[in-house]
Amino acid sequence: MIPGPSEPEPEVLAELSLPILPHYGAKWLAVYSETTAMMQKVFKTKNDVMVIPIPGQLAVEMAAMNLVSKGDEAFICSNGLFSTAIIDSVKAIGGKPVPIVSELGMGPTLDQVKAAVDASKDVSGKSIFIVQNETSTGAAVNPAEIFRYCKKKGMITVLDSISAIGGIDLRTDEWNVDYAIGYSSKALGGVNGADPIAVSKEVWEIVARRKGKIHSTFLDLNSWREAIDEDSSWGHPHPTSMPTSVIVALRKAVSMALEEGLEARYRRHADAGKELKAGLTELGLEIFTDPRYYSNTVSVAKVDSKWDAQLRQRLVTDYNIMIAGGLGPLKGKVIRIGHMGRSARHENVQLTLAALAQVLPKVR
Repeated sequence: MIPGPSEPEPEVLAELSLPILPHYGAKWLAVYSETTAMMQKVFKTKNDVMVIPIPGQLAVEMAAMNLVSKGDEAFICSNGLFSTAIIDSVKAIGGKPVPIVSELGMGPTLDQVKAAVDASKDVSGKSIFIVQNETSTGAAVNPAEIFRYCKKKGMITVLDSISAIGGIDLRTDEWNVDYAIGYSSKALGGVNGADPIAVSKEVWEIVARRKGKIHSTFLDLNSWREAIDEDSSWGHPHPTSMPTSVIVALRKAVSMALEEGLEARYRRHADAGKELKAGLTELGLEIFTDPRYYSNTVSVAKVDSKWDAQLRQRLVTDYNIMIAGGLGPLKGKVIRIGHMGRSARHENVQLTLAALAQVLPKVR
């Protein structure tokens, strides 16, 4: 019951036992193409979708490397540990981050973004980054209004949907998202090791003008464009070898999500979130997150640092249930419980609440 990686469905795990495919050839191309086509439906986009064999944080850094040049301003909506990490990534490549800071447990507002953007002389071509679902604080945000404004200013919009995709509605094209970052092993319920990303035509045009200026070949989107254009004919639409079994598992997870129906899946996650938050409140725990930003895939509640670690350890030892502790400035102050993918079900929520009801009186 942690906010990722989630526990895969048995059908997804079964895919890992199949014979390993080589990462090129007609059979592999069919698998990869089917996976990216299904991911387009999850992203709700007509943009190109690729699956990058990297961890989520590096997928975010990949966006920064391709869209932010040395000395460029980049606007980052910062409301938790993972959004703050984008600031560090921009600094590392020589960019000039412009943080748009929200209180922990909340999300960015249009007024905050307007103030920051309007204070800059020229924002055309500059990027703005938003984390759709900040798992360090349990705050989720709908970026549609903010991105609509930023696109009118000529900006490039980047959405980190790592802990949202598959569990919270994502509308890439409708929301004007140029660069959307997904993930395989959180709410989608796949296996970690492969990140689907959706890239707009505008992003492709920007990176083409920057060809050779990124200090990486693997993370350079131009390398991926070249492989798609030149090597797809022999079944290798990517510039590297691929963890084929992980992507086969992802294909199964995505097919199961589409079979369930995205709207039904989002309702299931929302119901699990409401049920868990209500149960935590009944147990005397205060929800950390502002109610206006409640996440459907993770719930964060306040705890006392004196018994935080003992609570989490007793849950594992006595009930084999793992939840997560706080991160960064919230370390020792909150617990974080994931309800994503397989764990976003009534029985899992109730089992967790029942275990907490037994452990809390013993550690408080």
